[in-house]
Amino acid sequence: MPKITFYVKPGETNEFHHRSLAENGYDVEVRDLDAETWTPPLLRPYFANKPVAEWFNPQAPQILSGAIDPNTMHAQGALVAMTANPELIRTPLVKLDGHCGAGLTEEEWPDFLANKRLAPPDHGAIPAEFWSDPHD
Repeated sequence: MPKITFYVKPGETNEFHHRSLAENGYDVEVRDLDAETWTPPLLRPYFANKPVAEWFNPQAPQILSGAIDPNTMHAQGALVAMTANPELIRTPLVKLDGHCGAGLTEEEWPDFLANKRLAPPDHGAIPAEFWSDPHD
């Protein structure tokens, strides 16, 4: 039975996805995002090749107030900000067989579940250690 792990914020839930996945043979584990110790190398794989602005929770107070503008952030700065303040992270973070995703849309779920990886991200100026997940 494949295990799929959801990292969510307190009070956040998506019972439909969890129930549907469990009914289709997945072992669903839901974990508290805030209880984890996130580092840039651990967090980076969840965002694959999505633009940096899409890594952010658009409802985070710092985003809504304009204190942080996701459109002007570079990858390293975004990861540092998110590890300091997980409220900024777009959720849920999802992991299945070492394959990661964040804030998946309905259109992205089928490929994610089929374990089809998106094109590799543009590494740009991000050091190599930001691209591997030591938990895999």
